[in-house]
Formats: sequence, structure tokens, C-alpha cells
Amino acid sequence: MISLYIAIALIGILSAVVSGNNISAAVGTIVGSRIVSRHFGLTLGATGFSLGLIIEGRFLSNSLFLIMPEKSNLILIVLGVSIIMFIIATLARIPLSLIMAIVGTSIGIGLRTGYNYDSLYVIMIIALWIVAPILAILSSYFLNLNLSKIGVKNVWATARFYKLFLVTISFLTAFTLGANTFGLLASLERSSYLTIPTMIIAIFLGAAFMSSGVIRRISQDMYGMRYQNATVSLLVSSILVEGATFFALPLPSTQTLTSSVFGTGLSYKTKAMQIRPFLIIVIMWVVSPLLGMALGYLIA
Repeated sequence: MISLYIAIALIGILSAVVSGNNISAAVGTIVGSRIVSRHFGLTLGATGFSLGLIIEGRFLSNSLFLIMPEKSNLILIVLGVSIIMFIIATLARIPLSLIMAIVGTSIGIGLRTGYNYDSLYVIMIIALWIVAPILAILSSYFLNLNLSKIGVKNVWATARFYKLFLVTISFLTAFTLGANTFGLLASLERSSYLTIPTMIIAIFLGAAFMSSGVIRRISQDMYGMRYQNATVSLLVSSILVEGATFFALPLPSTQTLTSSVFGTGLSYKTKAMQIRPFLIIVIMWVVSPLLGMALGYLIA
């Protein structure tokens, strides 16, 4: 029983941290461009996270236990390793995906314990993590390219449309992240009635008290994008993550969104692109699950 409460407390801590760090990806554009106030944007994002978790989070309820045994001590290891990796990443100021850390750690535990895990499921996850960024880049590239060729007759009407659509798609982005990322996190203690309420409280607390610096920085970066670019990036990312959730496959929304932003940038042939930041993020996509797997294997 004690291990259950410890696990739920750790899940709450991770939920708050992830909410604070990721809410900017969903609502950064509409806050930075002053389409909505910061308070409204954070409330919209946290509500999207929570509804995604409640409505679709169950799709991933069995995902991790296709990879590792459902034992309380091993669940604590997954949570502990994930928190340690987040602390290291924060101190080093490098991006880290919670989904990749959790899945990598779970695979390491499964290998160490000799668990008869679903190898096909693991292959599907790895394949998705490779294919999804490519799909995001290509989809956002061609969609943004084609939209740019369409002549705009009424600039103000178009701007109003994009503003309204951006608010809608920002909520959808938060919803899909809640379903996939928070749904995967909730699966670690899926049998307890305390898990979901604890996570929802933590999500709102994280959005309120842990997002100020991140949302200021990200909103400024994304506000530098055109409405069209931001809309395309969020739309493509949301569709990919929602599709992955439907098939019970964990997919980091930060991976799809970063790739979508990169794709929209490539669609402007006259605009110089900085490749180095994107390459650093790509490297972390490889390092995060491998580091989690190594730590999970060594500690289990």
C-alpha cells in the first residue's frame, strides 16, 4: 500500500513537470500573439490535457505492461529513473521526452527480468518513432507550400479565421498530448482510483506555477512564425499523435511538433534554416530511450 501511494505521488510530480514544460507547445502561439490572455491560454491547455487523459488515456492503459511486468517495485523504478533523467536534462538544458524515457526504461526492465514482452509491439513503437518525424516534416512542408500559393483576397478575414482556428487547434494539441503522454503515465497505476484525480490536480498546478519561463520563451519563438505556419505545425502534429493514440502506441508530441515546425520552415526556399538545434533534438530522440533502457536494465 505504501508503494502505491509513493507511485501516485511520483506520478503527480511528473504530471506537474510535464504540464509545465509542454503546455507552451500547445498554447504558446495564441498566448505569444495575444489572441488570448496567458491565464486563458494556460487554462485551455490544462483543460485539454485533462480531457485527453480522461477520455482517451485508457487507450494506452495496457501499453507498458506489454513490455515489462506489472510489479510495484518495478513501477517505482520506472518513475524514479524518469524523474532522474528529467532533472539531468533540466540541469543540462537539453530537451527530453518523457514518453521515450518511460518506454526505454520499461524495455530495459523487461530485458533484465527476462519478461516475455511483446516484441512486435516494441518494433511498432520504434518504427513509429522513426516514421512519424518524417511524415510530420513532409506533411507540413507540402501543406504549407500549397497554402502559400493560395491568393488571399481579404487579409483581415483570413487573419480572423487563422486566429479562431489556432485557438481550436491549440486545444486539440493539448488534448492529444493529454491522451498519449499523460495516458501512458497514468497506465503505471491504472488500477487505483486516485491516479487520475491526482494527475489532473498536478496538471493544473504545473500549468499555473511551472510554465512561466517556458511559455514566455516558446511563445516568443512561435509568435515569430506566421499564423499559417503555426496552424499547419500544430494540425499535423495533433493528427499524428491522435492516430498513434488510437492504435495504443506512445508517440511524443514534442517529436511530431518539432518536426512539423522544421517542415514548415523548409517550405520557404528564401529563408535560411538553422539545422543545428534540430539535430540536437534528433540526437536526444535516440539518446533518451537508450539511456532509459540502460538505467532500467542496471537498476532492476
